[in-house]
Order: sequence, then structure tokens, then C-alpha cells
Amino acid sequence: MKKLYITTVIIFLFTLSINSQKNKDTKTSFAIMPIHNSGAGFNNVFLGSYELKPRKKLTFYSVFWVNPSFGNQGKDLFLETGIGLGFISKNKKWYFNPSIGFGHGKLLSQTAGTKIAESIIPSIFLVHNSGRFEFEAYTAFYKSLRGEGNSQDLLLNWLIPGFKVNKHLSLGGFYEHLGQTRVDNGEKVTLYQFLGGYLKATLNNGVWFRFAFGPNISSDNVNADEFYKIQAFIPI
Repeated sequence: MKKLYITTVIIFLFTLSINSQKNKDTKTSFAIMPIHNSGAGFNNVFLGSYELKPRKKLTFYSVFWVNPSFGNQGKDLFLETGIGLGFISKNKKWYFNPSIGFGHGKLLSQTAGTKIAESIIPSIFLVHNSGRFEFEAYTAFYKSLRGEGNSQDLLLNWLIPGFKVNKHLSLGGFYEHLGQTRVDNGEKVTLYQFLGGYLKATLNNGVWFRFAFGPNISSDNVNADEFYKIQAFIPI
């Protein structure tokens, strides 16, 4: 039943993507977003979109995790692929993007080797950008689909409110949480819970860099007491 469900969803998403490209006037965008944090390691995010109509986009993404602990000594590394819809408010100050993705590898299923669509990943991304203020929020649920007795489910979320000093510099608060919501064996743990601040530099070409830092307030002692996260957004 799970394989049938996975196949049906993949076919639907693929058909939606193909249909969106039939519009010759479609506007496209693409960006690369490298990220590294002290809790989960390094990953590269690829972000793309097709404009379906004004203020509505078909979006897609891929996340390439290279943390060796997410696979088998560097093999079977975790890969996320997904598709969604992006909505821009009339005043162009808000952006809302729900997505549905799949995880490939063995991170959540905890199997011996790679599983295609080993997990399903619904997520919501929200951005506010106006005047002196900026705000970013994200939540994603990582649900194992193909576990074999040792699987886990995860919840990732962050909140990033900030203030623009000028058009090139902003700063604010930073909160990010990653924790288990279900495990087949043992007790659930919070993998990290970061609470700190950030500094962000924005260039004239649309590129920005953000460095976050502060204490890890989780009491489960899975990661160090302090954290850092560096992130860049590079439109192509």
C-alpha cells in the first residue's frame, strides 16, 4: 500500500511539473543555497520555480546532505527532493510556500542501504520582507515510510525575526529545533535546540550571507552547548 501511495504521488507531481512547462511565457528562477551548521553538518540546497500566474509559482527543491553519519560511511547519503506552490501577497511583503517532498537513502528508515522514497516530507516556508523588518519561518515533518523495525520520525522548525540596519546589513534573533517525534527503539530525544542571534549581509546582486550563533538549549546533550550556522543564497 505504501509503494502504491508513493508511486501515485510521484506521478502526480511529475505531471504537474510537465504541464507547467507548456506555458511558453513561463518565468523561471533558480538559486543555490549552501548551508553548514554545527549540529547537522553541510548540505547544498537547489531551489527553482516556474511562474504559473502573477503571484503564484510552481516550486521545486533538492537538498544534498553530505554528513557521513546520514549514510554508510559516505554512501547512501540522505537526499531530499520536493515540489510545492509559492504564493506572493498583493503587497509583495509576504511569501508562503507549502511543499511535499521525499527523502531517499536510509536516514529515517535505518535500513542496510539506500531506499527510494524512504520518507515523506511535508513542509511550510514563510517569509516577510518590508521596510525595516524581515521574518522567516519554516517547519518540516520527516515521516519514515519504509522502516524495518528501527525507524524514526523527525520534526525540524525555525523562526528568524530580524531588523534591517540598512539595505546591506540586518540582524535579529534565531531559533532552530530538530527533534525526534517517534522512534521504534529507545527514548525520543531532541537532537538540537538552538537559540541565539544572527548577522546578515545582502549584496546588490541578490546574494546574501547569514551567520547565526548562540547556545544549544537542549538538555539531551546530543550536540555541543554552543552552535553556529552559516548560510548563503546565490541566485543564478
